Amino acid sequence: MSPRMWFTLVLRYLAASEIFYGLREFVTAYNVHAGSYSISATAMAFVNHGVASTALGLIVLLGAANISALLVPPLPAKQAEPRNAEPSNI
Repeated sequence: MSPRMWFTLVLRYLAASEIFYGLREFVTAYNVHAGSYSISATAMAFVNHGVASTALGLIVLLGAANISALLVPPLPAKQAEPRNAEPSNI
């Protein structure tokens, strides 16, 4: 895999984890609203964090290929091997 593909894969992993974090915030907001979780913050604070985290995760997940194309330079083009040369085992 090329460095750009690895970077895209890492971006997608981070985006997926951000989406899961946002979903956990929604669960916490529901628990505060239902009264099964006592905290001084309101449920709306957790909803705001959930919306922001989920939106950020979706943006990065869907745009991972474009983001990595902007940040990671492409690999240089390989030169063709001569016809009579042994193929490299790399």
